Amino acid sequence: LVKIRNQLLLDYVSTRYLLGTTTTMAPIPFSLAFLLLCQASAFKLSDRPTLKYGTAWKKDATADLVYKAIKSGFRHIDTACQPRHYNEGGVGDGWTAAARDLNLSREDIWIQTKFSGIDAHDPNDVPYDANAPLEDRVMQSLEKSLENLQTDYIDSWVMHGPEDNWDDHWKVWKTMESAVDEGKVHQLGISNVYRLEDVQW
Repeated sequence: LVKIRNQLLLDYVSTRYLLGTTTTMAPIPFSLAFLLLCQASAFKLSDRPTLKYGTAWKKDATADLVYKAIKSGFRHIDTACQPRHYNEGGVGDGWTAAARDLNLSREDIWIQTKFSGIDAHDPNDVPYDANAPLEDRVMQSLEKSLENLQTDYIDSWVMHGPEDNWDDHWKVWKTMESAVDEGKVHQLGISNVYRLEDVQW
């Protein structure tokens, strides 16, 4: 537990430095210590707790910050196919540049992205055909993510939030499962569940 606590503390300090939110801590010793705690390749989820580098609200700075995060030791990156809050293309540029400079392979980086329902988007910037059937929107979102992230598979694909009803929940989830069957996605998840009725069946 002490080792886990110390690792999380170092993760936190590294993140604070990358975001420019602290000027009282010298970054190099903490970054070096963090690197010592990290493996060169992505951990399996069953191995140990990990900290993902989140990329929301970083806009045009996304590529540079993702690059710095990976250079500092992060190997798990979280994003979403939601242009309102994420620059998914910047994540793709950042991780590929860092991998090139560090001589890392795609398997060394663990990438998580999300399908966001229609209500989560700016109506003027939706990454799929808003008039398409729901199942098609899900798959169009995945194809856009693969393009943006410059990869042929996603390590973790998350349903960004519940749909309005259980029929649509299942449509989204079953479509996401089909992407796992096709080998385009390795695992699935769901986030932002705030209401009990969203998990009651």
